[in-house]
Amino acid sequence: MRAVVLDADGRPQLAEVPTPEPSFEVLACGLCGSDVEKLGRVPAGTVLGHEVVARAGERRLALVHHRSCGDCARCRAGHETTCERFATPTIVPGGFAERVAVAEGVELPDSLDDVRGTMVEPLACVLRGAALVPRGRVLVVGNGFVGRLFGAVLARRGDEVFAADADPRRAGRAPDGPVEAAIVCARGGGAAALEAVEPGGTVVVFADAGELPADVVYRRELTVVGARSATPGAMLEAAALLPELDVPEPTVLPLARFAEGLDLFLRRDALKVVFLP
Repeated sequence: MRAVVLDADGRPQLAEVPTPEPSFEVLACGLCGSDVEKLGRVPAGTVLGHEVVARAGERRLALVHHRSCGDCARCRAGHETTCERFATPTIVPGGFAERVAVAEGVELPDSLDDVRGTMVEPLACVLRGAALVPRGRVLVVGNGFVGRLFGAVLARRGDEVFAADADPRRAGRAPDGPVEAAIVCARGGGAAALEAVEPGGTVVVFADAGELPADVVYRRELTVVGARSATPGAMLEAAALLPELDVPEPTVLPLARFAEGLDLFLRRDALKVVFLP
């Protein structure tokens, strides 16, 4: 089968790889910022892609890409993504391929097409993060696709949402004063979050925030909490909620044009890119 495989220099190349058996047909796979972060950092031969919609008989599934044990102390405390078992990927070889090994997934409703269905996984990640955000005035730092998902989820529950981005093309409504909470969705966005949040406020770290001065956290009595990845339960919730959200339209390309889609993403000319095998 065809797949996008990382070569010895960490560059993605379309290549022929063995077809897993038994397998599901991949219908669509979204490109995530975490995929981009792995370029040049994971072994040659790796197939990336975890925002996958696949066909399993008559059903279409948004695949679960990691699975915690459910029994350890971390899982029982609600930190499933820190479970030791969670590190093992369950989408094999990866979503940027024509087929993947049979895997667990969440069934998609008819109201979600294949392309939109790839958004279940990132929305599930966002829902876990949004649950840590106090209600009120919230600043999203990094207004890319995930930042827009946060904005949609928080606005739906009644929060007043602001959005900042280093790229003026993506900047949203600027805050008109201190906010009660800030969410870091962009690399290095921690400073902007700390500057915006009021004393006693909350900063949710959803990306590599860069340095967060402990003195500022201490003197202003801030709560700083991290959130990462999705769980099967959050994906079920996301699949039910996604049809009700107004989310940006992605750029859709065939898998053979992966390099083009990656370039659009890196140049920030596309908020989201979804590939069809």
